[in-house]
Amino acid sequence: MSNVIDADKAAVPGSAQAGGGLRKNTLGLFSLVFFVVAAASPLTGVVGGLPVAMFTGNGGGIPVVYIAACLILMLFSVGYIAMSRHVKSAGAFYAYIATGLGQHWGGPASVLALLAYFSIQTAVVAMLGFFSALFMANHLGAQVPWWAMSMLFVVIAWVLGIKRVEVGGKLLGVLMLAEVAIVLLTDIMLLVKKSGPLTFASFEPSVFLHGNLGIAFIFAIAAFIGFESTAIYAEECRDPQKTVPRATVCALVIITAFFCFTSWSLVQAYSFDDLVAIARRDPGNFVFDITRRYVGQWAVETMTVLLITSLFAAALAFHNNISRYIFSISRDGLIWKELCRTHPTNGTPHNASHLHSVILLLLLAGMGSANMDPMVHIFAFGSAIATLCIMVLQVGVSAAVILFFRRTGAQGGSAWRTFWAPLLALIGMSVTLIMMVMNLQLLSGSDAPQVQLIPWGIAACAVAGYVLSRRATARP
Repeated sequence: MSNVIDADKAAVPGSAQAGGGLRKNTLGLFSLVFFVVAAASPLTGVVGGLPVAMFTGNGGGIPVVYIAACLILMLFSVGYIAMSRHVKSAGAFYAYIATGLGQHWGGPASVLALLAYFSIQTAVVAMLGFFSALFMANHLGAQVPWWAMSMLFVVIAWVLGIKRVEVGGKLLGVLMLAEVAIVLLTDIMLLVKKSGPLTFASFEPSVFLHGNLGIAFIFAIAAFIGFESTAIYAEECRDPQKTVPRATVCALVIITAFFCFTSWSLVQAYSFDDLVAIARRDPGNFVFDITRRYVGQWAVETMTVLLITSLFAAALAFHNNISRYIFSISRDGLIWKELCRTHPTNGTPHNASHLHSVILLLLLAGMGSANMDPMVHIFAFGSAIATLCIMVLQVGVSAAVILFFRRTGAQGGSAWRTFWAPLLALIGMSVTLIMMVMNLQLLSGSDAPQVQLIPWGIAACAVAGYVLSRRATARP
């Protein structure tokens, strides 16, 4: 009996097939990598996350921390890739955990996955609406509420999400290349125009071990959120057994190289002491000020526009992720089976897309009417919830990989791939998760007392998912 979990064979009778299923052989390596890197939103990570990681973490040693985060995620990817050859499902984390740990553990994983992606989608869309409204006020004199702009972008993502997935992939590719290009231009101009020799002191132990290395690591690993989404598109890839592993590794290498090189370049602008002080004083304009100084005001204006397109690219990527998670969970009978019907022409999970788009629109309207701050409240809480949920899921997947290969005897390669690497990843992810819980207020950027309730809320959602799974399997 085969150990490959085939999504088509696992489908609920009369559900996905009734709607034609996800469109096969749609995505190649480059489109898949674009989806993943776009979800990581490189420009947003540089402008918003990097300065905070500097002054709360280890200052000028931040480039090394991105490399350390990559090494942990590479360890995770070893087992993840080994198991990807046996699990081909749009459910990704949910499917891996259900397959490795048992069917009932798939319920909590599905709920946490949806909570993670919906939280980060809400956070990104709120931030997108905020900067778009700000841009229109500054350049066009139009006073538009942030929530109205957010709702507009949700509708656009909704339409593109129903179109063939490669259309969104091409759009994400263009937007991602533009945002990466403007950051790399700043990096290169800084290195060329800098007076005096370049410093490589960032890579010296006395520098990168200085300060709060743990907090810096939390921000660094948060920059990789979305890299695991390669497996979400396994059913739509050409030759998924090769494409998914290659895309996962490529995405990790690209994201690491980008953040490591950019952070090292920005460190050249100031002495290490001045760097921390300036980043702390005005983190929101830290990168913009360097860009203005070494490239020009036109580049700052361009970067402002590309920050908006970067956020939209991330919103579109997460929209597609959510749709496919809902599709997979519905197909497995945990929720209403009509949600796994696909578009008869495009092969996209349009019912799932309709559902979560409507929910998000209603949520944004409610947040807007309640006068919630898109940055202080929505983005802070949404990003913190998503980061914690993803880390819990990665811990679960690492354990699932070990148990899957030990229980089934499936061929996954050496013991390094099926046991030791997943075990080391499990330990590393668990330690990181504990550090995140201990530094939630710093991670979220909010000192509201409600932040400390986030882990309890996530635990409650996991319990609800377990109960949902038990009830689903108990039905006649």
